[in-house]
Amino acid sequence: MSIKQKQLMEYATQDLVAMVVEREGLSIQDAMGVVYHSRLHEKLHDVETGLYLEGSEYLYGLLNEERSVTACQ
Repeated sequence: MSIKQKQLMEYATQDLVAMVVEREGLSIQDAMGVVYHSRLHEKLHDVETGLYLEGSEYLYGLLNEERSVTACQ
């Protein structure tokens, strides 16, 4: 994994945390818990998925889908 790929993954993670804080009114710590404990975060840091190249809005949508499915189980 290149340094550039790692940076893009971290930027995407930071964007997701900021979006959760802004849109859901959670504290930064709670938002970090939501993002860092998601399956999306694991996939985001897997170079093979290429998710780190996607836009923040798309990733936020995937995070919400994951959370909806998890809530229904």
